[in-house]
Amino acid sequence: MTRDEIRNEHLKLVANWANNSATAIMTAGTFIPAAQFVYGILPANTETAEVYGLGVICIGTGVIIHLFGQWILGGLK
Repeated sequence: MTRDEIRNEHLKLVANWANNSATAIMTAGTFIPAAQFVYGILPANTETAEVYGLGVICIGTGVIIHLFGQWILGGLK
């Protein structure tokens, strides 16, 4: 493999890692509020606004990390 091919494969691997991390964060960020809404899995004294607020933050963070992965792929040669 040439140096550019090795670099491209490395960039693809890092972008894949970023995308998988974004997916995990978004999954957790949507699962917990949904499970709380449907099943009430958290303790009774848990603030509802915190649960849904953290869900929104997780979704936003996942989107930002995903866009970072897209930016990494922009460096392919």
